[in-house]
Amino acid sequence: MDAVLGAFAALPGYRAGEKQQTGAESYYRCAVVALTSAKVRNPGCTVALITNTDVPAPFDAQLAAAGIEVWRHEFDTFTMSADAPWSLAFYKLCALDWAVREKPFDRYLMLDLDTYTQAAFDDVWREADEAVLLYQTPHAASQPMAAAISAHFDALEPDGAPHVLTHFGGEFIAGRRDRLRAFMDLCGEVYREMGAKGVVPKEGDEAVTCAAAYRALRAGQPVRAANSYVWRYWLGARHYFVATNYLLDPVCVLHLPGAARERQFPLLYRYYTRHGAFPPDATVYRWCCLPPARPPLFKTLWVRMRAKLL
Repeated sequence: MDAVLGAFAALPGYRAGEKQQTGAESYYRCAVVALTSAKVRNPGCTVALITNTDVPAPFDAQLAAAGIEVWRHEFDTFTMSADAPWSLAFYKLCALDWAVREKPFDRYLMLDLDTYTQAAFDDVWREADEAVLLYQTPHAASQPMAAAISAHFDALEPDGAPHVLTHFGGEFIAGRRDRLRAFMDLCGEVYREMGAKGVVPKEGDEAVTCAAAYRALRAGQPVRAANSYVWRYWLGARHYFVATNYLLDPVCVLHLPGAARERQFPLLYRYYTRHGAFPPDATVYRWCCLPPARPPLFKTLWVRMRAKLL
């Protein structure tokens, strides 16, 4: 059996980014969309929300009706100070570490809750047998967040500095049980070293998983990019960063961070709760303002004409 997991923690004063967590209802809407869409596309998988708090109505009934389990687990490991940026994001590591040790499944996939699953995970499970899968962000070594993550690792291993770590995102972590247990052991090792040396990453849990991935590869434990299965689409007015792989050689999971929590996810949630199903894929793409998966006709013809005139 395979398990698809999401994690949500609520703790007063803790932060989801630079600010304290607010608007819990929007997070629960996202949870219903993320986990139910994963269950619809993968009915044979166990899908569960891991949380440290009671799920309020009507979200508890909506999750139960969709066959989503709710597992209670306290936020007792991978904790940072409440005022640390993304202090709540570390609950994902706490939840995954607990799940791979206490919930016996063959494979696991931990997803962020601002995701929408549009395809089955058959290929994910096949590849997860051979490696831990993480989303590799398209960031160069000098990109500020990637550079900061590498600098944090320099503080842990100053003798080998400067390091260049691959920047893996935290929205998708998949693997076979034994591989993920070994990977979470490395995450725990990194977390304890950060605490001992006073390293508090502003980049949240990604600083831990990137360091663990670096050490895993160095130790001969395979880690692969999961970009064939998940992609991060930024849909903001100022930061619109997308691709056509939602349709062409399509990924399984659309990750929609940032503004989508108050835009696209309420639309998906409302449609699902009213109709008992998600809208057609074309409607999802339209709501996400994704570009057409074809070249612009007139500009393409113009370029062809210019080329012939050379």
